[in-house]
Amino acid sequence: MRPYWHNLFRRLQGGQGAGPPPGPVVRAGAAVASRLYGLGARGRRALYARGWLTARRLPAPVVSVGNLTVGGAGKTPVVACLARLWQDRGKRVAILSRGYGGGTQSVTCISDGQNTYKKPPEVGEEPYWLARVLPGVAVYTGACRYAAGMAAWEEFKPDLFLLDDGFQHFQLHRDLDLVLLDAASPFGNHQLLPRGPLREPLTALAAAQGLILTRFDPERHQAQLATIHRAFPDKTVLTASIAPVRATAYPGGRAEAPAALRHQALMAFAGLARPEVFAATLQELRVDLKGFRIFPDHHAYSQEELASLTEAARAMGAEALVTTGKDWARLGERWDGEVTLWVLEVEARLAEPERVLKLLDRSRQG
Repeated sequence: MRPYWHNLFRRLQGGQGAGPPPGPVVRAGAAVASRLYGLGARGRRALYARGWLTARRLPAPVVSVGNLTVGGAGKTPVVACLARLWQDRGKRVAILSRGYGGGTQSVTCISDGQNTYKKPPEVGEEPYWLARVLPGVAVYTGACRYAAGMAAWEEFKPDLFLLDDGFQHFQLHRDLDLVLLDAASPFGNHQLLPRGPLREPLTALAAAQGLILTRFDPERHQAQLATIHRAFPDKTVLTASIAPVRATAYPGGRAEAPAALRHQALMAFAGLARPEVFAATLQELRVDLKGFRIFPDHHAYSQEELASLTEAARAMGAEALVTTGKDWARLGERWDGEVTLWVLEVEARLAEPERVLKLLDRSRQG
């Protein structure tokens, strides 16, 4: 049933390749559900804002990296970028993640900065990916991020906590709230869940100290940047690019520059909140894309599905498959298929990283 609901959600938003929009009855039902959802979201934030419910503090500063929309804004690569930013300044960094997609709700140490202890499907692919690409950074998961933070504090003594996907996690005090907005479509269709992608009304951005426009292209997104500045004149607005940095072929693990994929006949597959972003990246790399199989976000692939992908690639005349770093983590970083699998990795780069450092200092002084 999960693929059905995933596809219906994308159709409600007009997602590319999702099919025709739902009928008026479904749209009306989704609109009613969105209004009820909005009441709950406003009420929950108000309970903490007015002090009726209180947030707990960790022993070190907490920087939250969150979304106003569900998925697709590049949160995981931005978290990695910020972890490197503080790490380069001599800070010990611990990342706290909900660990969505993993098999456990309890506090779990995925990495202590030196060793990686857990892999998907036992833990979610996003925190595992962060542990893999960030040597020296501790990564802990748990439904209670305070408990995860205290475990990290006892074992790692970080100078700074990065709260992954933390804008709606009110139970934990944050010294700095950074909210990511996709530069091409900051608010989707401007509708709350389930009618649209918004987790909270736009008024919730009043609680953030900084906004980061991700996947920002200076030649294409100046109008969106100006709109955000006008709408939120009191906010620090930053920009970040997210670009492919490496393509690795499996089996074998041969790493190449992303340009190695140019003009190759490939079939893509991915389980992402916004698979169209991956498709656009492949098009920009001038891949000869023969087909694209879309799976639900955080999808756990079966052996039957992987065999089907290989057969489909051959039938479409593709010489290899291509997927994302997150999907590679979900595959257990193992590929035994009869065709080559390319894994495309991306990185985020902040245009003005020093402004983030100043934001944290200003927030703590305030």
